[in-house]
Amino acid sequence: MENKVTPNQIIELINSLPDSEKHIFIVNRKYWVTQEWLCGAFAGRAFVNEILEDAVQEMIDYLYKHIGHDSMVGNSVTKSGFPNLERVKQYCTPVESEQY
Repeated sequence: MENKVTPNQIIELINSLPDSEKHIFIVNRKYWVTQEWLCGAFAGRAFVNEILEDAVQEMIDYLYKHIGHDSMVGNSVTKSGFPNLERVKQYCTPVESEQY
């Protein structure tokens, strides 16, 4: 069986994406982590905890539960290639369009 994704791997991935500050932030001394970077704002959800890694672990568990699920979240998680984080990074990285 493959090794599960770790909170630190997800934190590193999110921080490498544009607008990462919209997906990991602190409110009232609690860490908020959203999965909007993967599923978009409409299907987005926040995970909140006093410890960043614990909030991210909750999100990871949520994403694993949605692999292959017939829903907006499930479709995004499955199409992204999760838990293959190299594929997820490609899926989440905007393609720059050519200027004519």
